[in-house]
Amino acid sequence: MSASADPTASPNRLLALDGGGIRGVFTLEILARMESLLRKRYARPELVLAEYFNFIGGTSTGAIIAAFLARGASVEEIQVQYLEMAPRIFRPVKGWKTIRYKFPSAPLEKELRRLFQEPGDSEKLMTLGSDALRTFLMLVVRDGSTGSAWPLTNNPKAMYNQETRDMPSNLDLPLWQLIRASAAAPTFFPSEMIQVPRRDGGMVDFEFIDGGVSPYLNPALAMYLHATLPEYGMEMPTGEDKMLLVSVGTGEVPPVHQPGQFASINRIGGALRTLKSVMSSVRVQQDYICRVLGRCYAGGPLDRELGSLVDTPTATRQPKHFRYMRYDHDFTEEEQAEYRRRTNSRSVFSLDNLKSIPLLQEIGSRIADEQVDIAHYPEAALHEGRVAYG
Repeated sequence: MSASADPTASPNRLLALDGGGIRGVFTLEILARMESLLRKRYARPELVLAEYFNFIGGTSTGAIIAAFLARGASVEEIQVQYLEMAPRIFRPVKGWKTIRYKFPSAPLEKELRRLFQEPGDSEKLMTLGSDALRTFLMLVVRDGSTGSAWPLTNNPKAMYNQETRDMPSNLDLPLWQLIRASAAAPTFFPSEMIQVPRRDGGMVDFEFIDGGVSPYLNPALAMYLHATLPEYGMEMPTGEDKMLLVSVGTGEVPPVHQPGQFASINRIGGALRTLKSVMSSVRVQQDYICRVLGRCYAGGPLDRELGSLVDTPTATRQPKHFRYMRYDHDFTEEEQAEYRRRTNSRSVFSLDNLKSIPLLQEIGSRIADEQVDIAHYPEAALHEGRVAYG
């Protein structure tokens, strides 16, 4: 792992990716624009985002993309894989299992095992601690037994990545399985059981569900905390000139309901709508906190009272802990109507709707052109290896 003698000359750069199912194709359009602009700046037509960012993290579909990027894949490679995988993964189960979940886990498991093998060795699967990962990586999962969120990283200084504890290092866990756990959305996919060996030869079973069912559907704040708090061991220096944090969403269908609608629906429908509303609110809250802690250069309005916190008194108040950009989009009524017109479907931009892919790509490309500005990105040396500790 390389070290940098001057963290100001080569600031730490963090990339956080939201969960959102197939809407990850929207995220990929933002990343494609980002990668293209960086390639032009550095005159490097083969540059990948792992050369610019040294800490990449994600939740659910964001975890899949983050792992690809950390491995050194180009955005175009990931886009190809997404379009090829989607029809195989989102194939509904049949029979009584539909009561528990919509899609089987086997197709996703097969794809992840194929894609995350050690380079040059098809018999060896990558682990969280694999040297093939070119950046620090965070994958957010949730322990279904205790309800606690687990933001797992490949930081060798993290407590649960140490070999000296009673439990073996988390770095030895299969990477594909952690990605699969992060994407185990309740009602969509079954939970993921991971067996962790104990030093006495026994096994401990953990049952994980989607990391999006936690405060970290948007993992940006969690990444900042892991990068900077001494207890996590990274201790990256903070400051607008020392850290960049870029957060990318998957697009959002605003959960708006007519007055009295909740009172007229059944308990299951009410519970699902409440969960979606809470997850949406938490995603916004994480973004809100990041805009206050950091100097926000890009981001849509949070609400009518706050605005975007770009170029406001809050934006200029010192000190700021990092430079921050948030790329996302609330799908408009017109965009939702266009989707219905094209597909003759009412399931607008749902997490598993493959029919939405073409329109998601169009909207994502437009939003990327409007929001991603290369001037917001520090002109600093590309990283060699993962990152410099503080």
